[in-house]
Amino acid sequence: MENRFQDTSAHVRSYSLVWCGGRTLVASQLFPPITRTMAVGDDCMSGLHIDEAIQINGDSSQSVTNKHAQGEVIVLIPGLPNDLALQCLARVPRRHHLNLRCVCKEWRNMIASEYYYSLRKRLEVTEGWIYAFSRDYFECLHWHVLDPVTRLWKELPSMPVDCLRRYGVTCSVVQRELYVMGGGGGGNFHVPTPEVYKFDPVKNEWTEAAAMETARCYIVSGALNGRLYAVGGMGVTSSALRSWEVFNPQTNERLFREDPNVVPDLGESLVMDGKIYVRHASARSGYMGSYAAVFDPVESSWAAVDNEMVKKWCGPTAVTGNDVYMLDQSFGIKLMVLDKESGEWDRIGRFSPLSIRLPCRLAAIEKNLYVVGRGLKTLVLNTDKASTTSGGILVASTINGLPDSEDVILSCHVIEL
Repeated sequence: MENRFQDTSAHVRSYSLVWCGGRTLVASQLFPPITRTMAVGDDCMSGLHIDEAIQINGDSSQSVTNKHAQGEVIVLIPGLPNDLALQCLARVPRRHHLNLRCVCKEWRNMIASEYYYSLRKRLEVTEGWIYAFSRDYFECLHWHVLDPVTRLWKELPSMPVDCLRRYGVTCSVVQRELYVMGGGGGGNFHVPTPEVYKFDPVKNEWTEAAAMETARCYIVSGALNGRLYAVGGMGVTSSALRSWEVFNPQTNERLFREDPNVVPDLGESLVMDGKIYVRHASARSGYMGSYAAVFDPVESSWAAVDNEMVKKWCGPTAVTGNDVYMLDQSFGIKLMVLDKESGEWDRIGRFSPLSIRLPCRLAAIEKNLYVVGRGLKTLVLNTDKASTTSGGILVASTINGLPDSEDVILSCHVIEL
């Protein structure tokens, strides 16, 4: 067979074609004997079996090699130095990562390693996917994920059965894992639970995480500095909880605190400028609908906050870079952006009520905003290229949702890998 590769840079380009272009390129002068060949399709990969085994440790690039019993150096891809092999594998589009994990144990460990993610980040090839939490017509909970490249929604594996009909759960992303916390179900009063489950997007599976110190439902949460916060909610005696707790995934430890500035009926949370803001959900006797509190991690305490930002904060938010966006769904669907100097929410434009159905949630990936409505129908707006019609209607592209679906979107989150 003809040798198609002339230099080291050509090696990298050829492997990029193999993995990204969905074609199989094999050069006899490049590959040492392999027990089976490699076949790569557009959406799947199977059958790469290398004679030797390697051990992957995600702490450093030097650890991808291991010495065989006879002292032979084992490599990731036969015919390539390991540093080049990692460069090639790091450029594989995220939608193929589950298939890469099926090749061998060593590739599976590599895909799950922190080094692999950090390398993709340095190469600026990480991809953000949107995870949408919804409730269907039968009151069951579901998770779907959107790959912005393919523009297709796919359903995730189901959570444990006893979670599927809970109410008042909260969700957050920390360290590239999705956490579902608390909630309750059954009877007129939804008995709370302290249970926490997490979804690993690399393994594509749910596992149980360390439970909260207190059973909670109808709570809010946020991730800050690699830690997960659960705030307020209702307890097992239907009494309001004026407490919060923080979970450290690295140490698997929780810290519980009470604070009078934590009130019931919290409806939204916003992580901005290194602080967590929480907003009151309704206007009941004794509470103002605009009540909000802010958590300062330096002081490790909550304080009531009353400024223009929280007074006009009335819908789901998304943060991208230094910009904070909000969906005001009180009269139609208006997109707002926060002026941090004045604290005012400035109107960008509004979306046509014919293009999407309420209620909607908001997510951001770089300069693109994703408005996810009922049935997972999605509008995509590039903030750098945003334009409006003469009637002030924002021009956005559309991603189809689930056919004949009435699923109500509860929250949206972005995980970058």
